[in-house]
Amino acid sequence: MEHKGKPRGGVGLLGLVAATALLLAAPGTRAAVNTGNVNFNAGMDFTTAYFFRGILQERNGFIWQPHGEIDYHIYKNENGLLTDFTIYAGNWNSIQSEKTLASGHGPGNWYEADIWAGLQFGFYNTLTFRPFYYVYTYPNGAFPTVQEMDLLASLNDAQWLGPFALNPSVLMAWEIQNTALGSKEGTYAEVDINPNWVVLPSDTYPVTLALPMQVGMSVSDYYDAPHADQGFGFYKGGATLSVPLAFIPEKYGSWSVAGGAAVYVFNSNLKELNKGNNPWVVGTWSLNWTY
Repeated sequence: MEHKGKPRGGVGLLGLVAATALLLAAPGTRAAVNTGNVNFNAGMDFTTAYFFRGILQERNGFIWQPHGEIDYHIYKNENGLLTDFTIYAGNWNSIQSEKTLASGHGPGNWYEADIWAGLQFGFYNTLTFRPFYYVYTYPNGAFPTVQEMDLLASLNDAQWLGPFALNPSVLMAWEIQNTALGSKEGTYAEVDINPNWVVLPSDTYPVTLALPMQVGMSVSDYYDAPHADQGFGFYKGGATLSVPLAFIPEKYGSWSVAGGAAVYVFNSNLKELNKGNNPWVVGTWSLNWTY
């Protein structure tokens, strides 16, 4: 269920293949990027294992996770207190060859399909708040639907730290129907940083290195199984390299690919639930599009 925020509509594989073929055949002339009030982002991840907030979902077979979001900027301003007011909605999916916990009802490979919608408030082009409603569904019948109210706060600290910016964010999530773990609806907190640098400068294909780090914690009753609730849940840290696909004309949006690995370290509850493996390394490859 990780969004991935984050961060986290589904894009069909055949549709993406067809779109990519069309883009590669298109003329190489450049055009203006989307400067309107409606923006889109979509992508797909291929990963070696799927952990949701440190809780093992699947670590075998083929795991494909397409996702997307549409944003409508109601208000944008470069100056002043309020610099952005946006409404948005998105979708995230996990398609798994192992038919994880499929109940026999619904498509066995379609493990998870999430939807979310919310508001975004930007202040001074620096601080962003995103309250949103998040619904986790399981088309293959693995689990009942889980619903949350979430609040994500992020800070653009580049104006103070320059190339050493950490891009920190904090997520709070309140379960309001069913749970990710245990029997009690809990409250979850997460702290992220994502420092990144252009390590291979180029006018067309710059390579960016990101070193994201994440800590997940229980505020109350979130990691309360199989034993008593534990405050610390997991740590995740890794490295990712990304590069833009500059050969695709700009009028078709901004495309990029990325690849990297992350290491998870779990608390004792999660270590037991995750088949005793601690730490665990996960590799991920991504294709992303924004417009």
